[in-house]
Amino acid sequence: MIKKRNLDSSLIQWIMSETGLGPGIGELQYVALAAASTSQYRTQLQSMGVDEISLLPSVAEAKMVAYRNDVMLVAPGAYAETAEIAWDKQASHIIGMGGPNTHGDYSEPNCVIYSATITVASVLTVTGNNCQFVNITVSNAGNNAACLTALTANAYGGSYRGCSFQGNMAANQLSTVAAASLYVGGAGMFNHFIDCQIGNDQWGKRSGANSGQVRFTGTVQPNGIIFKGCRVVSWSATTTCAAVALPANGAVGRGLTWDNCTFYNLNDPSWTNMSNVFYDNDAAGQTIILKDCAAYGYAEWQALGAGVDRRIFSNMGVATAGGGLMIEPTATIS
Repeated sequence: MIKKRNLDSSLIQWIMSETGLGPGIGELQYVALAAASTSQYRTQLQSMGVDEISLLPSVAEAKMVAYRNDVMLVAPGAYAETAEIAWDKQASHIIGMGGPNTHGDYSEPNCVIYSATITVASVLTVTGNNCQFVNITVSNAGNNAACLTALTANAYGGSYRGCSFQGNMAANQLSTVAAASLYVGGAGMFNHFIDCQIGNDQWGKRSGANSGQVRFTGTVQPNGIIFKGCRVVSWSATTTCAAVALPANGAVGRGLTWDNCTFYNLNDPSWTNMSNVFYDNDAAGQTIILKDCAAYGYAEWQALGAGVDRRIFSNMGVATAGGGLMIEPTATIS
């Protein structure tokens, strides 16, 4: 492996800029598919003097060291993993080298880590604190009810920027209540999701009652979680399918914030709105904040109404009585 000190200074500067870590970055791990006529990323890295290149992110992750700000650089491609990646090293990070548009799936990849193995519950499970993930897609396409999510964020201080998380891609996932695209666990305190897309509206129709593309799985009230500029995407004609599921007491703590986020459901073929954006069975009563958000394909934000402990506060203008719920204009738009 070419050491950081021997790299071109422009690469170091780019990594510093992408991560905000400054001069504190550790060693680098490189991931690229085997060179082929349509993929020369490995050849390009070798021309730079990089002689240790992993074929899979899981292999590169095993070489990283905790508490060192090691960075994995992933070249464009679709990386098929057959087991969960347990990302347990504190202060270790991923940057996808395909740029900021990560919305494609593994059949049209930018930088995609995916699994189609029917025994993989979570493709990437983060338990290491203060880790960053930039410009990467994680997908779970295992055709089994046990294949629950693409990413599990279950550590403090995680930062996810420009990422896509795709679950509910196969038939046996789509009907599973606990299946989602993103899990946030009880240890997922003050995680930030910035400019991310969660879910998809192409692979199939969800039908699991009270399921969500985002599912909070803990019971210890994780605090300070922020979604900013994110899109939660779904395809369902089952009215009880939500965008976000809080299935148990203590699923979220103080100040769960959605800032300038869009919740979209393709309600084809019936064109019937889903009942709620949020399925909220969390009697612990923490507040959800909606700032400048919008929802299409949903009848209301949640059914509990005002005057109960579990409630939503928003600042949105009134498109409907609920504010921020999209409607079709009935007058000329000028």
